[in-house]
Amino acid sequence: MSIIKKLASDTAIYGIPSIVGRSINFILVFFFAAYFTPALLAPQIEFYAYAAFFFVVLPHGMETAFFNFSRIEKEYKDVFATAMSSLLIIVGFFIGLMLLNTQSVGRFVGYPNNLDYVVLFTIILAIDVLKSIPYALLRYLNKAKKFAFIKSTGIVLNVVFNIFFVVYYPDMAGVERNIIYVFIANLIASAIEFLLLTTDIFKHFGKPNMELWKKMFAYSWPLIILGFAGMVNETFDRLAMRKLLPENEASYQIGVYGTFYKLSMLMTLFIQAFRYAVEPFFFAQADKSGAKKSYIQIMDWFVYACGAIFLITSSFKGEIARSLIANKEFHQHPDALTIVPILLLANMFIGIFFNLSIWYKLNNQTKLGAGISLVGAGMTILLLVIYIPLYGFLAAAITTLIAYFVMAALSYFLGQRFYPVAYHTWHIIGMILLAIGLYLGTEYLCLSGALKLLVNLISFIVYAFIGYRLILSTKNVNLPAE
Repeated sequence: MSIIKKLASDTAIYGIPSIVGRSINFILVFFFAAYFTPALLAPQIEFYAYAAFFFVVLPHGMETAFFNFSRIEKEYKDVFATAMSSLLIIVGFFIGLMLLNTQSVGRFVGYPNNLDYVVLFTIILAIDVLKSIPYALLRYLNKAKKFAFIKSTGIVLNVVFNIFFVVYYPDMAGVERNIIYVFIANLIASAIEFLLLTTDIFKHFGKPNMELWKKMFAYSWPLIILGFAGMVNETFDRLAMRKLLPENEASYQIGVYGTFYKLSMLMTLFIQAFRYAVEPFFFAQADKSGAKKSYIQIMDWFVYACGAIFLITSSFKGEIARSLIANKEFHQHPDALTIVPILLLANMFIGIFFNLSIWYKLNNQTKLGAGISLVGAGMTILLLVIYIPLYGFLAAAITTLIAYFVMAALSYFLGQRFYPVAYHTWHIIGMILLAIGLYLGTEYLCLSGALKLLVNLISFIVYAFIGYRLILSTKNVNLPAE
């Protein structure tokens, strides 16, 4: 249990900037909704969807490679320098390519008259990519508090500058409110955040090594495919809507979908904080006795926490939406609230997939991991092309759930072949079905007011008690020898 407590403590520390800070960003989206229509919000949603794809390709798996090779090589500083140098070269090439072709890029993304979007997007993305390895270094060195401080500083600055540029600056300067100011705020905050990381970059920068880079890249290149396919599952839906829906409808649906998607962010924030803490932990535990027992315990508690987040958020989705989204135009779409529990459940499965991914990362089977993501991406593209013209963004939400579930299932069965871990599968399935069943039961009753609050509270207590008892019952299960 001490391992779980340590991991929970690290997750909490990493989660301070991720959950508290990004929760502010989460609220900021609904703040934008008060100043911009869904159509005016669409450029920001679309460009950040593209950013997700680039954020997979440009780091080219070096973050995970850094963790893996830092435990193998004698000098972690050389591993860090090799990874950082690789990023600098790739990012430099990306900046040159984008800035020399801004007109072509602008036409491709559908904003040929807003090339400033392309320029700002390029610089922001370049800085954010370069930050990834220094942040990985802080995680490797167990500098969770410093990680949290710098991350929180960047997030707070982003929020402050957004409020300034969206609320006050247009009136002060006598100009119209424009979504471009959101890009400018992000750029300033990201630049300051990177400056705060430079001390650690120079302090731990060893000697880049070409032979080491070859080994790292041989390990990491399948992770590019894996991550890129993952981003297809996560963000391609918004880009597909632009191409597959009627022009007069696309911007509205993208704006509504992107805004209500944020209501599932509580699950995403928890998973992100958990990933920050658990990835270096997985690699550190790999060569120790009892590692698999730790992985089993972590999975149990992870699913238990995700089930609680799903149940609470889904049960109060209407109240949360009404309190956060002031503009009634966003609420007019009949499927707006329907997608929230679907996306929460989808994010739970991608979190389970991440937990299971340890088998291919530890055994240099990253190609198989990439294959699983490609299956998910292929399903996503096929289902979106077929069903978005028919059902709009509801099809996007259901497609995300199906793809993430299939990826988690494939990873589980392949993992049992290459790196068998005796997860408490039926207990995990039981907790997930319990959370879904309690939500559907309370939803069926169609309650409101104090009675709804009371029933939902009882529902959560039932889940918390039964789920906890399920986890405790696994103590009596005999685990196979490693």
